[in-house]
Amino acid sequence: MSEYHRIRKKQFHLSLLEEEMQILSDKAKTAGMSKTEFLRNVILFGSARGRTNFTREDAKSLIYELNRIGNNINQIAYQANVNCAVNKNDFHALTDYYDKLLAQFSALAGR
Repeated sequence: MSEYHRIRKKQFHLSLLEEEMQILSDKAKTAGMSKTEFLRNVILFGSARGRTNFTREDAKSLIYELNRIGNNINQIAYQANVNCAVNKNDFHALTDYYDKLLAQFSALAGR
């Protein structure tokens, strides 16, 4: 949700015990958010994940891997259409690339 351009007019007052406030502060700090931002994420998404440091280099690496997978899919599709069969090794290589990509994305996304 792109909520940053909208003005929030509704306010809500919440009373917490000292320990609860400390827990909220600690969790918000760990997530790299303000307490308000943390609570808003919990309300909207059911949890608050910390911010990731997804750099331009990370994006380039991810796009490179996606391009490799796309190229492999095209090669396998071409061979399947020409030969009416798929090479088992090519298929396994493709799934390995896919698994590596998912692992890389999960690491970058902080999951």
